[in-house]
Formats: sequence, C-alpha cells, structure tokens
Amino acid sequence: MRWELIETKTVPSLRVRDSNKNYYLHSKYNPLKEAESWVSNLQINKESDDIIVIGIGLGYHVLTLADKYPDHTIHVFELNILYMQWLIEKKLHINLKNKKNIIIHQMQDVSVLLRVLSEKINDSDENLFIYKPSLELIPNKEIRITLESFLMKKRTINEQGDSLTINFNLNIQLKDKSFNQFNGTYNNHTTILVSAGPSLAKQLPLLKSASLRGNVVIACVGTALIPLVKAGIKPNLIMISDPKELINEQFDGLRDLDIPLFYLSTANHLAVKQYNGPRFIVWQSGFDKAEYLADKTKTPLIKTGGSVATCLLDLLIKLGSKKIILVGQDLAFTDDNSHTKNAHSQTNIKNKKNLIEIKGYFQNETVLTSLNLFTYLKWFERYVQEKNDIQFWNCTEGGAYIQGWKHEPLHELLK
Repeated sequence: MRWELIETKTVPSLRVRDSNKNYYLHSKYNPLKEAESWVSNLQINKESDDIIVIGIGLGYHVLTLADKYPDHTIHVFELNILYMQWLIEKKLHINLKNKKNIIIHQMQDVSVLLRVLSEKINDSDENLFIYKPSLELIPNKEIRITLESFLMKKRTINEQGDSLTINFNLNIQLKDKSFNQFNGTYNNHTTILVSAGPSLAKQLPLLKSASLRGNVVIACVGTALIPLVKAGIKPNLIMISDPKELINEQFDGLRDLDIPLFYLSTANHLAVKQYNGPRFIVWQSGFDKAEYLADKTKTPLIKTGGSVATCLLDLLIKLGSKKIILVGQDLAFTDDNSHTKNAHSQTNIKNKKNLIEIKGYFQNETVLTSLNLFTYLKWFERYVQEKNDIQFWNCTEGGAYIQGWKHEPLHELLK
C-alpha cells in the first residue's frame, strides 16, 4: 500500500495505491468543501465534552470539526500504524497537533489502541464518528468489518427514530398505567436482577430456592424469561426495552402470565400488546415525548444506559430497592457463548479477533467482550458511584469483573 499527495484547486488530496486498486481519501477537486459537508451531517451530542473520530486522512475533516466545536475535545484514532508513521515523517499532522482541542492517539500496538478507543467511547456519550474513506486503509479485515457494521448500525438507529415514535404512539393508546403505584414496594426486599448471560444456567437452582422466600424479589429482563420459567422459577416482574419485533420471541408460549411487565414507552408495540398479563409503561430520559408525559404524570424518568438490564437496574432503584444482586450479567462471552441455554438469542462466538480482553469475575483470569458489552460494563461501574446508600452485589460468578460492585458467590449471599 502506497500513498501520494495529489494537487487540487484548494488543498492536496491523497491517493492510495493498493495492489490493482486506486482510491482517494479526499475529494479530487475540493477537499475542504467535502470536509465541511461531512461535519455538517454529523449529529453531535453537545452535552458530552468529547468527540471521537476514527480515520485521520489528511485531517481536513478533523480541523473543520474542531473549528465548529471549539469547546469539545476531538480524539482522533488512526488504525493503520504505517500510514500514521508516514504522516508524521511527512509532517502532515502538524496542523492537527497544534490545535488545542485535538488529541491524536498514536500507538504501535493496534490492540492497545482499540482498548483506549473503547475507554474513550464510554466517556463520549456515543459521539463516535467514522471517516468512511479511511476504512479502506485498515489492514485488519475483521476490524474493518466491525467498523463497517457499526456504521450500518448507526444508520439503522437514525432510521429507527420513526420506529421509536410509532411504537410510542401505539403504546400510549393502550392506556397502561405508569409504575407510580409501585414506588417504595421493594424498600425492605433483596432484589435479584436476572439477565440471560452464559453464567445464568449454573445459578438457576439457587434462584429457584430464593424465589420461594418472601423477602426476595426476582426481576428479569425479557431474554431471561424462558430460561427461568423452564427451570420452574416465576419472576416477580419482567422488563423489555427493544423496539424491534424480534423480542416477541422472548414471550413464546408465555403471553398469559400474571407477572407484571414493565416496558419502555418505545418498546416494540406488538410484543407489549400481545402480553395479556398486567402491564406498566416506563418513561425514559432522552426521548422528548416520554419526558413530556413523565413530567405531566409526575412519574420519575428511567435512565436507559443502552441495554434492558441497565434500564431495569434504574427502575428497581426507583421502586425502592436498597440491595441489588446481579445474576447472569456476564457482560462478556463466558465459555464462548453470547447467552445462557434456552435464551432465544443464544449463539456461540467463533470469531474472536475483534474482541476486547478484560478482567474476569474472579480477578485471576481474563475474559473476552465486545465493544457494546464493554460500554454497558462501564455504565454499570459509573452508575454505582452515584448511589452511596444502596448495596450492589455481582453474583454472576462468571463473565466480567464490575468495578465498584461487591463480588460474592450467590449461595453465600443468600445465607
């Protein structure tokens, strides 16, 4: 792979020669105008201090971004180490380096660079943007595919805006009550938050015993419902949050339970409507229509955190729980599995090249996780820092170690 500067009517562009393929990282005619167009199409979360850009190119898009958002710090990552070295040798990065609100992250080890990138993503509030022409420069095919998938997912999320609104409008027509009547219900209870991570299976016998106690509440995410019911465990409440129709599978054969279902106002309407048990709508922060109705009904807003488990955690705290126990919250691919047995979305993880190595539950080993799961892990860690009057226990006994949570075997804690 070779790089060469090409003159245009404004500033140089860059031509890449790769085998028999030639392509440009910037416009062949006006790179500056192209950079302005790229920046103008970004949806920046101004509440976050950081903006992350993957792909440095010749820096025109980064400089334009830094000028437009001078109060933000722009973190730039280039995943082709040789190209970054070429830029430095040619001193083509000087303008970027001299800009006070731009930080260039450069390392010899791509895996280390990816870890730093993962850490930064957790602080950026999803202000992560990929300069698509730079994807072609990335030599690692798996990393390139992952980032292309991220771009596709981001486009899908943007397109889902309509889906969220449609679900919301249909859900409020059901006229389900909010969870206000449950406030304080679990003040004197130990609450076990059950997710469908790979480690759930080994905890099912203990959970069955715990479910028979009067002072223990079993709260599960939708994915964990079928595994629990098949093990003879009746949870006290269920929560769903996903807008996609796929979550209907979580209720196969279980739509007539008399267990309260709590659902985000934008959760898939079909899944909500077809559930015949008691239902309660949950208003989430970050969605304007939900925030308006929460204020109107004097109902607390729920922090979403990106996953149904993070939603459920905040809901349980709002319901008065003072002692939370996590079970099945692996936040990693324990034994190369995505979920526990019988969970509708369970898959075996075979491609591990893009995964991140993190500290394991028992602290004497490491486990592999994905960028998404790593983001949720950091959310769990940040969340407990705000709640000094609540006990947080991780009894998953597998998966990731969660900083700030107490780790204890479930059988010991239940004593």
